Amino acid sequence: MHVGERSGQRRGISETRLLGRASGYANGRQRRFSLMSALVSPASGFALAVLGYYAFGGLVSRFFPDGNFGSIFSRAIITSIVVVSFFFSGSGKGQRYLFLYPFIIFVLLYSLRLVENVVILGIEIKPGNGIVFGFFLVSGVLSALLLSRTFREMSDEHFSVAMSLLCVIFLIGLFLNRQQLTIIGGSRLSLEKINPIAMGHTAFGFIIYYLLSFKRSRRLTIEAMIFVPILLSVAVWARSRGAYLAGGGSLVLYALLLEGRRRLVTLLGAAVVIAALLALFGTEYVDVVSQRLSAIDAETDSSTQTRSLLFAGAWQQFADDWAFGRFAVEMRSNFYPHNIYLESLMALGVLGSIPFAVHLLLAIRATVGVIRSRRFPLVAVFAAVLFIREAIASAGSGSLWGNSAFWVASVMVITFWYGSKWERRSFMPRPKGALEFLSPQ
Repeated sequence: MHVGERSGQRRGISETRLLGRASGYANGRQRRFSLMSALVSPASGFALAVLGYYAFGGLVSRFFPDGNFGSIFSRAIITSIVVVSFFFSGSGKGQRYLFLYPFIIFVLLYSLRLVENVVILGIEIKPGNGIVFGFFLVSGVLSALLLSRTFREMSDEHFSVAMSLLCVIFLIGLFLNRQQLTIIGGSRLSLEKINPIAMGHTAFGFIIYYLLSFKRSRRLTIEAMIFVPILLSVAVWARSRGAYLAGGGSLVLYALLLEGRRRLVTLLGAAVVIAALLALFGTEYVDVVSQRLSAIDAETDSSTQTRSLLFAGAWQQFADDWAFGRFAVEMRSNFYPHNIYLESLMALGVLGSIPFAVHLLLAIRATVGVIRSRRFPLVAVFAAVLFIREAIASAGSGSLWGNSAFWVASVMVITFWYGSKWERRSFMPRPKGALEFLSPQ
């Protein structure tokens, strides 16, 4: 055998191993599937970090309705699984990813601002200083950084198992609390531990997952046909305008970011899906959504009025200290302003917000790259679409310290894109979803 042939074979074996690892295979041989290994895998950790807290919210509302024990316990379990998945993954622990430095710098600056406000100025940030630091540093930052080191080990097989289980848990939790989920007049679906906004976003998160993975397997196709109509009902009757705009906007942007024939056939596929849903539900859901969106009025809608006052106060605080910022909360209400971009300017000023802006630009570039490329796995595409959803939603709701899904999704999509280029990795082509089922190979 010639030297050239042997080197070619070696290259082929190496590529097979790389592609195999990205799809849950090692050394060209299929790994024996284990439910336990799937539940503590990096892909499961990612699913839990972005959707797990509110997926368990129904069970927490049913069995631990009073106090914060159930909520804190569920977050502790989720973080523990993320930590365990990191230590058992055996990859990336020695890597230094320069593309995450803007994120790390911003975390340091914002953490110093929180410490200064709490320790030196004595500000009590709602809903409590301990909760603020725990949500931001543990659920958000720690989870994002640990998961970023394990992206090479994230298996679509493990990810689909985790997402399906979380969706079932979410729906079971709602069923157990069905007596509280009454729809009377203009009321909104909510539970003790899940407000209408979180309920709408959680339902839309699972809808996005099932639309992206619709044609991956027969099991997921059946699950999507059963669960998506139920999840859509939850999202609609939660009556969260932010969930409508962010969830729908992320799917539209996903379709528009595709190129060539893929964009056309995906939009046609979306039209087919919408027509099927209209045939199933009629125009009642359209009327509910239209009514909620038309109620955005600063003069008559209390939610819009509150946000307008918070925006005005936060902007004034930024104008008073535009270079470095001063306070981590809007001082008149002692609350976050429901816009993380304005919140960053308010807390850290223009100079302190530069690392945040760089992080956003990296995430946007990575999102476009992951969606347009056909070599990334489902988990990476989901991270990209979820980042779009969180970026839109964060302009009208949520806080820098409390939006764990935003930080995890943005860090992960950056890592998938730049990490794969950094290490010259290739991923298996992702399966086509419901919005792309007619797209050519």
